[in-house]
Amino acid sequence: MKKLLLLLLLPLGLFANAPTSIMSPTVYDLTGILEPGQEVVSMITDEGKLAEFELNPDNNYLVIPTYGTFYYAAVADSLGNMSYLYLGPKSVVEEPLIQELPTGPTPVQAGLNVAGKGTAISWITGLTCFGIGVAVANSSSDPWDGLVWVVVGVVVAVYGTVASVIYGAAKGVQTSIRNNSDRYKRLQLANQGSGMSYVVEPVPLELIPEELRVPLLVGQR
Repeated sequence: MKKLLLLLLLPLGLFANAPTSIMSPTVYDLTGILEPGQEVVSMITDEGKLAEFELNPDNNYLVIPTYGTFYYAAVADSLGNMSYLYLGPKSVVEEPLIQELPTGPTPVQAGLNVAGKGTAISWITGLTCFGIGVAVANSSSDPWDGLVWVVVGVVVAVYGTVASVIYGAAKGVQTSIRNNSDRYKRLQLANQGSGMSYVVEPVPLELIPEELRVPLLVGQR
């Protein structure tokens, strides 16, 4: 029975010795950052967790197995003087690329412009036909002779107005889509001047948030 129990627990023992993380360590190059005699004595992550680290003296690469978005490091020299570093991403904003695009009409303006022109043409044409019909009816012994022109004039005026309103609405939608596209282009051009880089910079102790400063100082080697 004991042998059977040991066989059942053996796989659990194997998993207990497995590494807790398979993520690659973060590496920062401290060449030109550390002066002779200085060494990193403590590191803290952005979540307030003490970070494991190892400095390779051959190439000044600081290897950090503990994951963090950014880190603060405490550095001490041979006399015990302390300084502090920020290691992490930094937003880089260059001169923005701005292209002035011509400001076109608003969707409402574009729609009203098209609908107004179409309505005006429809009514002018319709009234012209109506006038011709009235003139023909007055000059003819049969008043029905001008009826066709009158009917054509009314149809052109009414249906031309309806068609103009529909086309104006479609033109407004088209203008709205084009304006949104132009606005997106401006935004894309403005964002071309921004980026992200990773830096190692000296930072005064008082600028380190207190919730990170305390464990950083306590965790010094």
